[in-house]
Amino acid sequence: MVSFTNVIFVFVLLIVHTEGKGHLKNKDDIRDTVQKLFDTIRNMQATRDTVAIPPFKYAEFRGVYESDVKLYFHGSPVESAMRYGFGIWDNNMFATAWVTSCLLEAYHYGNAPKPSEEQIMMSIEFMYKNYHNKNLNYTNSIMAFWPQLYDEGYQAYVSTPVNLLAMFNSTYLIDWDTVYQELDKAGLTEIATTIQHLLRTREGYAHVFHIPPDFDDTSVNLGLGSLLKDLITEFPQSSVLWQSKNSNLSSVFNGLKHYAYRPNGGDRRVNTIDTRTYFYMRRFLENATMENKSVALVTTWVQDLVDIKTEYFKGIITPSNVNNVDITVSANALFGITNSVLTGLVTTEVLDDPEIEQIYVNTSTMIAFQIHTNFSGRPDLALTYYPSVMEFYWFVSRTYAQLQRRHRATGLPHEVMYTVMSTLEEALRTTMTEDVIKQAVYNGTEEAYYDDFLGDGDKDENNKSIRFGEDRLYTTGMAINALITTWTYYDDNTGHLHWHSDTPDGVKKTVSAAVTFLNQHILSGEYEPWNAFFSGSFKGHGTSWSEYPANRYEFFNGTKITDIHHYYGGETIRGMEGVVNETWYQEELKARHSPIDFHGFNRDPEYFPFWCSEAYTYVISMLALSTYDNIA
Repeated sequence: MVSFTNVIFVFVLLIVHTEGKGHLKNKDDIRDTVQKLFDTIRNMQATRDTVAIPPFKYAEFRGVYESDVKLYFHGSPVESAMRYGFGIWDNNMFATAWVTSCLLEAYHYGNAPKPSEEQIMMSIEFMYKNYHNKNLNYTNSIMAFWPQLYDEGYQAYVSTPVNLLAMFNSTYLIDWDTVYQELDKAGLTEIATTIQHLLRTREGYAHVFHIPPDFDDTSVNLGLGSLLKDLITEFPQSSVLWQSKNSNLSSVFNGLKHYAYRPNGGDRRVNTIDTRTYFYMRRFLENATMENKSVALVTTWVQDLVDIKTEYFKGIITPSNVNNVDITVSANALFGITNSVLTGLVTTEVLDDPEIEQIYVNTSTMIAFQIHTNFSGRPDLALTYYPSVMEFYWFVSRTYAQLQRRHRATGLPHEVMYTVMSTLEEALRTTMTEDVIKQAVYNGTEEAYYDDFLGDGDKDENNKSIRFGEDRLYTTGMAINALITTWTYYDDNTGHLHWHSDTPDGVKKTVSAAVTFLNQHILSGEYEPWNAFFSGSFKGHGTSWSEYPANRYEFFNGTKITDIHHYYGGETIRGMEGVVNETWYQEELKARHSPIDFHGFNRDPEYFPFWCSEAYTYVISMLALSTYDNIA
C-alpha cells in the first residue's frame, strides 16, 4: 500500500511542476484554441475580388483580411444599437499586413500551425497591386493605407476607399425626408438626428479620404519583408515574391530622411508640426534644446509643406495640411529599420548614414520618454491614429526582442543598436511593465483581463452604466504579447521561448491569468472580438488641431494670417514652428482655453470613426496563446 506521506509528496511535486509550467490540461486546451483560431483566420481572407453593391454588399479585394469602418456611437441604448448597426468593409493595407505578420510570428515564435504559401502570397499580391506610391516615376516601397486609383479629374493617383465612397455616393439616391418621417413615427428621432448630422458632414469626410502615403504602412510592409527574409527557408516563394515587389528599399530610407520632423533647423519645409503633436511633444523637445541637441523624428505622412502646395490640388492631402508625429508610427518605423538590418534585408551600412542614425536614436529616445511620462499625460494625442496603449507597448517590445535575440546569439551588427536596445529595455522593463501589471482586472483569482474603451461608455434605460467590454479580448491579447515579448527570449537552437532569469513573479502571474482568461473566452461568443486598431485623429473635445496654439499661420502663397482666431481651412498652413518659449506657450494655452487633460474617449458624447478587424483580434490572440505555450 502506498503511504499517505508518499501521496502528499507526489501531490506537492505536481503542484510545483504546474506552477512553473502552467496546467497541463490548460496547455492542451490552448493548443486546441490555437488551431481553431488558425482555421477561423484562414477563412476570413478574401479569395477572390467581388464588386460593391452598397449597402447590400461591399467590394472585397483578393487576399485582404476583414476590416470594417465603424462609428463609435456610445451613451444611450439607441446609440449603443447604432454602434452595432454601422459597419463598412474596408480594403486597407494595414490590417492585412498585420494579420500576415502575426501569422508568421505565431508560427515562428509560438506553436501555431504553419500558414500556407498561398495564404501569404495572396496578401503580398494584394498589397503590391494598388498600395505602392504610384505617383512616383520610379519603383518604390512607399505604401498607402488605401488603394491608389487613377483619378481623371485630378490627373493623379488618389487614395480611394472604394466602399466608403460607394456608400457616400449611395446616400444621394435616398429620399431622406421619407426616412426621417418613418423614424419619427417609430419614436426613433435620435437616429434621425444622427443621420442628418452624418449627411451634413459627408463632404468633410470625403475630403479626409484623400490622404497621402504614410510611414506606418511603409514601415509595416518593411517589417513584413524582414520577417519573410528571416523565414526564407520556410516560405521561399513568399519571400522571393515580396522582394521582387520591393526591389528599391532605398526609397524607404530616403523618404524617412527627407520627411523627418526637424524642429531645431531652419528648413520651414519640415520644422513645423501639427499643433496637437507639439502639445504632447514639447517637453521632449525642450529637453533636447536645453542640451543643445538637434532632433529628427519619423513623421506620419509622406508629404511636407512644399509638397502640399502642389499635391493639394491633385487630391493628395495630409489631414489639416500639416504633418504630425504619432508614436505608434514611430514604433513601427523602429521595428522596420531594426529587423531589416538584422535579417540582412538591407545592409548594416544603412545605419552608417548619419541622418538615419539620428532618426533611429532620436525616435527610440522619444518613445522611451513618452512611456516614462504616460505619453506626456495625453495618450489621445500621442497615439494620434492608433488609440490602443497595449498595442503600442507590444509594437515597441517587438523591436527590443529582436535586438535581444541577436545580442544573445552573435552580438549586434552595429554599435548604435546597443544604444537603442538599452533605451528600450529600461522603459519596457520598468514603466511599461508596471503599467501593464497595474491595469490587470482580476476576475476571481485565476483570470485577468484588460479593457480599453469600446463598449464601456453606455447606459441602460435607467441611466445606469454598462460595460460591454467590446475590445476586452483584443486588449488582453495585446497585454500578453507586450509582456511575453519583453520578458522572454527566443532560442534559435531549441525553437523555444524562455523567461529571462530576472523576470519578476508578477509578470509571470499576470501573463498566466490573462492567458487563462483569453483561452477561456476568445471563442466563447461572450465578448465581441472588436478593436480600434485605427481611428480618425479627431475623437471629440481635446483632439482637434484648432484647440491648440500655433505660431505659424499662413496661406499657401506665404501671406501671413493675422486673425489667429479665424480658421480659413483650405489652402492654409497652421502649425507649430520650431521650439518656442514655454512661458509664451502657456499664455497661449490659457488664452484659447486649450484642454490640458485627457478624460477618456467615453466621457465625450462625440462619435468618431474607428477601424475594427476581427481577424486582427483573433490573430494577436493566437500569437499570445501560442507563444505562451512555447515557453520552455
